Amino acid sequence: MVWPIGFCRGFVAPRLRNGILGDLNEFSFTRIKNMILRMMLLIACLGGVSVIAEDRILFNFDDADAAEGWQAVNDGVMGGRSDGRFEINDDRNFEFFGTLSLENNGGFASVRSRGSNLGLKNGDSIVIRVRGDGREYNLRLYVPRRVSRNSYQQPFKTKRDEWIEVVLPMDKFVATWRGRVFPNETFVPDNVTVLGIQLSDKQAGPFKLEVEWIKVRKASTVSEAINVRRDVAYVENGHERQKLDVYAPPEGDDHPIVFWIHGGGWRKGDKAGVQSKPKAFIEKGFVFISVNYRFVPDVTVKQMTSDIAKAIKWGYDHAEDYGGDRESLFVAGHSAGAHLAALVCTDERYLEAEGLSLSKITGCIPVDTAAYDVVSQIKSAGPLRGGLYTTVFGKSEASQNDLSPIAHVAEGKGIPAFLILHVASRADSTARSQAFADALRKAVVNANSLAAEGKNHGTINRELGLPGDPPTKALFEFINGAL
Repeated sequence: MVWPIGFCRGFVAPRLRNGILGDLNEFSFTRIKNMILRMMLLIACLGGVSVIAEDRILFNFDDADAAEGWQAVNDGVMGGRSDGRFEINDDRNFEFFGTLSLENNGGFASVRSRGSNLGLKNGDSIVIRVRGDGREYNLRLYVPRRVSRNSYQQPFKTKRDEWIEVVLPMDKFVATWRGRVFPNETFVPDNVTVLGIQLSDKQAGPFKLEVEWIKVRKASTVSEAINVRRDVAYVENGHERQKLDVYAPPEGDDHPIVFWIHGGGWRKGDKAGVQSKPKAFIEKGFVFISVNYRFVPDVTVKQMTSDIAKAIKWGYDHAEDYGGDRESLFVAGHSAGAHLAALVCTDERYLEAEGLSLSKITGCIPVDTAAYDVVSQIKSAGPLRGGLYTTVFGKSEASQNDLSPIAHVAEGKGIPAFLILHVASRADSTARSQAFADALRKAVVNANSLAAEGKNHGTINRELGLPGDPPTKALFEFINGAL
């Protein structure tokens, strides 16, 4: 069965965002007759639900039919002889290529998307990942002619045969028309319906530009006060998901480092879904590292946790590169990421395999998971939810126990301090969080838990980092106390 994308986004996605899903499937089970229906909706729509993230995709090119949304516009419209073309290549990238000619007063080649409002706003930035030929291109934005005859452009330089990510803020686009520039014209991004890429650098000859994707980055996630490096491999020649993003203050040294592990039921999710967290941490003087990891069923939970340990080791080894302090490391995560954070901070085997010890971690902040005690969680979950957990943790209690953070709590291991954040109204998360905190305290580990009132599984994550947010306040008080 295939459900219409509009139905998935309009009906199912809001329920995902509002916290109906927890670590795996936080469905409301108050009515038995809805259980099967909701599970069907999740399975049917899993690929179409939008993940809440800092960037919004404008164009990607995974489908060969993506080329139908574009057209070439060259200087032939003015009598020139440039030849610019495009295709979706074998790597599923958009390839703009051809030959630029200066004959017959020509000198430009371009491609443009076909018109539809792009939903741009003041303060946004266009982010484009490209591999070029060392030439300078222009990204151009077009509005309907009834609004203005002008287009708005911003240049970007490419590096020969090297993938780079280019950030183009809205306030740097300048109005142009037939080569003339109008710097005083007000640009209203809301009106943009077409995006284009143009080459007009007055250098005759062949050219080629590959584009992997084009995104919009919202105003709150772009800051000149944040240095960002994305898609850094923390395993040499590793899997495509063994990568991380680093957000660092623009200056200074010895900044504490926070590793963030996204959720997604051990099956999905992405390091880009950090909302306001990088900004909040940078403003407080931290380096923020968001980690991707591999998923079930391709790997086991042990291998996922090993990925997290490898990412921590990478951050430890490269701390000085980003002004970080390797002696002040914090590990945090939401949902499935909270479980992985707690496991890597209690089961010493994962860090020891990377040459580190638990004592190298200053603090751990898991956010709303019920998987501290997997055995108990499965027993209380019922057959449907329990079955989903066993596909992740295995059917044997020995395996489930080995992947339970609470099973590895013991005195004298160097387990770091814990702040356990959870949704007050979520019974399973509350019970498991309190039991885990009790176990830590009995092992003489500094551990506190906070039941977040008025939150659900989604909002406790999305709102973390916002001013006035109680869990955020508790988080920074905990970190400051641990330093």
